[in-house]
Amino acid sequence: MAEASPKDPATLAALHPARTREVQYRDYKNSLQLFGSQFMSLKRPTRLPEAGREYAPGDPVNLIDWKAYGRLGQLIVREVRDQSTSRVMIGVDVSATMQWPSSDVPQGVAATKAEVALRLALHLAHLHLRMGDLVEVWLLTDARAAYPELVFKPRRGAEIIALYEHWVGQDCAVQAVRDEFHAAPWPQAKRDRVFWLGDALGGAKVADVLLVGKKSMFIHVLSSLELQIDWLQSSTSYFDQEGGRELREYQGPVLKRPGNYLAQLSAWCDDWRQRLQKQGCDYMRLTETTQVASYLSSLEDFIQSSGAGPETGASRR
Repeated sequence: MAEASPKDPATLAALHPARTREVQYRDYKNSLQLFGSQFMSLKRPTRLPEAGREYAPGDPVNLIDWKAYGRLGQLIVREVRDQSTSRVMIGVDVSATMQWPSSDVPQGVAATKAEVALRLALHLAHLHLRMGDLVEVWLLTDARAAYPELVFKPRRGAEIIALYEHWVGQDCAVQAVRDEFHAAPWPQAKRDRVFWLGDALGGAKVADVLLVGKKSMFIHVLSSLELQIDWLQSSTSYFDQEGGRELREYQGPVLKRPGNYLAQLSAWCDDWRQRLQKQGCDYMRLTETTQVASYLSSLEDFIQSSGAGPETGASRR
């Protein structure tokens, strides 16, 4: 690649796994009985025990809290809520299309799409580990593959930081991260939350991967050079070949005309957003120049929308 631009510490090109702000659960209250990112919703003040609710016809009689009935004069059912740790799956595409911009691109950028996606994946893993969740990071390295083939299951934030420092020390080479993953078949069991990070240009079945999650988000990682083509010149632009001749309509000057490349790119991204929202998934589009503060704000909205359980919260973005 041409000489890369310096990494602005306020952008995703320099995102550190531990870079975060405390996620504010304004609508949820933590309990000593609860762990992870799923919390009990207390929509209004109540005198009911925090792990209880009013009796409803058909509830098992042996779950009635008779002591609470003596105090309140209401039939209260005790609920067991000791299995609320979320299982979080993070899939990240680092295949061939994610290695762009490559060395033959005259315009340098601060990071490739693969680097940004890995920074985001390690950040999400560290964040959810801090919240007490069980985290799996899956890696897709083959652009023809439908599902990731490598997995890393950290149990402490220190493991994420150690992996990150090793990776950065190797000039953010994908192989440096890949060595810490091991081969495993793609699981079919449901997870509470699933993230997929990639450009959707390879063979990965993005929609199918996200269906594994009760609540899911596709983080569409693109390069800033794909979203603006002012840098594109006719001598370096893309073209197709058909029957041995160049299709000149894809040369640089025409690509910049209204209704061509940028309009088609926007329509393609909108199509992804609409399709995923129909199946209940959230969508977020990012590049290496996206501000960390903007990313954290969108992530906080997503986490809060799914904090009370997998069926709550509307799709955003």
